[in-house]
Amino acid sequence: MTLRTIVIVGVGAALAACGSTPPEPPPPPPSINVYSCATPAGMTEREDSPLVPVGDYTQKDVALYITALHQWGTRGWLKVARAREHADKCVAGIEEDED
Repeated sequence: MTLRTIVIVGVGAALAACGSTPPEPPPPPPSINVYSCATPAGMTEREDSPLVPVGDYTQKDVALYITALHQWGTRGWLKVARAREHADKCVAGIEEDED
């Protein structure tokens, strides 16, 4: 009978502890602004380089290859410039939103 009394007193104490007032609720999380300045996929697509002349080729073939290579490189640098411009505009838009 004493064991039963001890168990009842222990359960009563545990229930009394659960009846205490809960702590204050935690403060709300801070607002976080998420910005994505990822460059669109179309701006970064890879373009195959011109084919190198193979076999018995002429000076004209070499000149055409060098011209095509130059144009290919120019288009690549233009893509880089457009991607940089896109990123700069995105960052400028973020800075305006924060002000």
